[in-house]
Parts: sequence; C-alpha cells; structure tokens
Amino acid sequence: MNYKRLGDYIIEKVEFNEGNKYDLLLGVSNNKYFQKAKTNTIGVDLSKYRVAHHNQFVFNRATTRNGDKISIALRKGETCIVSPSYRIFEVADENILNPDYLLMWFKRPEFDRYARFKSHGSAHEFFDMDEMNDVELPIPSIEKQREIVAQYEAVANKIKVNEAICEKLEATAQALYKHWFVDFEFPNKEGQPYKSSGGAMVYNEELEKEIPEGWEVKSLSDISKQICVGFVGSIYDDYCEKNIGIPLIRTTDLNLSGIDYSNLKYVSKEFHNKNKKSQLTKGDILVARHGSNGMPSIFNLETEANCLNVIIIKPNQKIANSKLLYCFLTSKNSINQIENSVSGSVQDVLNTKSISDMKICFPNNESISIKLGIKLNDIEGFKTLKTFENQNLTQLQSLLLSRLATLEG
Repeated sequence: MNYKRLGDYIIEKVEFNEGNKYDLLLGVSNNKYFQKAKTNTIGVDLSKYRVAHHNQFVFNRATTRNGDKISIALRKGETCIVSPSYRIFEVADENILNPDYLLMWFKRPEFDRYARFKSHGSAHEFFDMDEMNDVELPIPSIEKQREIVAQYEAVANKIKVNEAICEKLEATAQALYKHWFVDFEFPNKEGQPYKSSGGAMVYNEELEKEIPEGWEVKSLSDISKQICVGFVGSIYDDYCEKNIGIPLIRTTDLNLSGIDYSNLKYVSKEFHNKNKKSQLTKGDILVARHGSNGMPSIFNLETEANCLNVIIIKPNQKIANSKLLYCFLTSKNSINQIENSVSGSVQDVLNTKSISDMKICFPNNESISIKLGIKLNDIEGFKTLKTFENQNLTQLQSLLLSRLATLEG
C-alpha cells in the first residue's frame, strides 16, 4: 500500500496575536473539536498567543495525561487564538489533500495510539511538528477524498439532526412535567388548568408554599419499588467476551443523552446470577454516584444486564413511571437537593439515602400521575428511537474511519 509522508503536504504556521487583534481564545479537546479555553485571561498578555485561521489544524503537542488521545482539531470559520504551546499547520494544496479528509484520519483511534507511541520525553511526553510531519497516510485522488468526506459528513449531519430532535423532545417532556407537577396546571375535571382555574390550594409548611388540595410531600422511596446501589468492588476477573456475557452498565456509560450502549463491558453469567441486587430490568433508572453526581439515565433494553457502582431506582410503574421520575430527578429542585446532599462530603459520592429521601410533591389521586406518565412515555419512546439510531450512525462513522487505512494512495 502506497502511504505518503504528511510533511510533504502541510506547512507549519507561526503567527502571534500582535496588537491583540483577536480575542476569541479557544482550547482543543481530545475529541477533536475546539472548545472554550479554561485559561483565566485576566492580566494575561494575549499578544503571545498563536493565531489559527479557517482550515488550519491546531494540536496540543503535550500528550501526557490526555486520556491516551491527542488533542487536534480543524478550525472552521472565525479566526481564534490558542495557547502558545500549541502547534498550527495547514494543507499546502487543498486540491491535492482535502483538510476534512485529513481530519478524518486524525479521528481514527489508531492515530491516537500512534501519536502516544511516537511521543517522547521523560516527565512530560510530546508529539511535536517533527513527529506530525513523519505521519504516513494514504492520499487517493482529490475526487475520492471528497467522496469519502461527503459520506462521513452526511452521517454526521444526520446525527446532529437527531440530537436536535432529542433535545426538543426532552424540553417538551420537562415543560410538561413542570406544567403539571411544579406549576400545578394539570387538567381538572373540566379539562382546564387546575391552579389558574381556581383549583383549591393549601399551604404546605415543609415546602413553604401552596400546593393543590389532595397533594402531599412524599419521599422518592414512597413512590418507588426499590432504591439500591449496584455492585461495588473489583470486577476485573469477571469480565468476559460479548458473545458469552451479560452487558454491564458503568458510570462511564451514562451521559446527558442517556445510556451509551456502544462501548459496553460484559460480565460472566455466573457473576450476573450471583449479584441479583444489581440486575437491571427495562425501565430502571440509573443514577451516577460520582463524577456527574445525580445524573439519571433510563435503562431501556429488553435484555438482561447488570451494573457497577451506580444507584438503581426501580419505579413503581403503576404510580409513577420511569419517565415521570426521570423528569423529577432532572428538575431544578431535584438538582438542588442532590447538590446539597453531596456538599461537604469528603469524596462527593452520592448515596442511596440521599436519593431515597428526596422530596416530591405528589397527588393522592394516582390518575393524575398515571395520565402524565402516559404522555411522557410517548415522548420518551420517540426519543429512544432517535438515540438508538444515533448510536448505530456513530458505529457507521467508526467503520468509515477504519476503511481509510485500506485506501490506495
């Protein structure tokens, strides 16, 4: 296979921010995109920072403590400034090497491993311009490169569309929950908003506000079947291959979009059968105990699964289903309760008692919560379809990236 030396196709660019012409300071993520810089710029001389223009690559040459990845991104749009320690280069001739094609090469996990392997230094390791120049890759015809980029970007755009749909669906669910359970504008017997239509309200001393007559303050444990913590301890010897194992959900699999099922670990059936308390069923809510404390996700697979070091809430679906409890857990009041429960904790680890004791204003008339739950479930079902679709599209992106290595240069 005919690989080409990258250094023959790129030019290093060294331009400093003289006269403080630019003030948009950005950093580079190891996920290959630009992000807001964490640097406190008060009193800092920005003229010493480097300038990055449209279609220029920026990378952090320091690879130590960077999650086994190299931070590199392709600047699009507005000119920005970056750390003086970063390195910047551009493609010499975009009719020979497409910058977006090159970025795809950098997104491959194999390139991250290569960059870590080629990094040098003692206390701190670096992958600098010399090493970048020595990178080898296939460079097919510019027409082929553009075709590959178009395929990849079509998938990326579809992912963005689905993400936008999921955000709108989640906002709708949150607004509906707030309308019914916070603003108390659930439909009365005539189908009119309860509070604004003059529904009876009573003062609640615990909440220090008026709540609908027939509602009361309950603990989360009162409206859940069970709240417990998943397996805690060493699990290394119980890992096994996917084809013979049971999926294991960890804190790292939880994110703001839900549970990421694309990179699961698997444990033996013996481990799963022995640890019944941490066994999962569809509809269980998993809550991160550390890191993103209190971040909930709904487990929505039909298959058996187990979990590691997360709190499990098993909803009483007849009273308050999974999505209703999820909306409660992500409401402002709940987030404040969780933050208060971990503040002052030595390790900032969320425990089951803190979750169990969370307070929710809840109707004694269960038909109200059931009706809301049905509406929220419909929204969640569509959102789940889009989420699974995105996880499949992400796998397709990985496949497209892996094929780059087999192209003829």
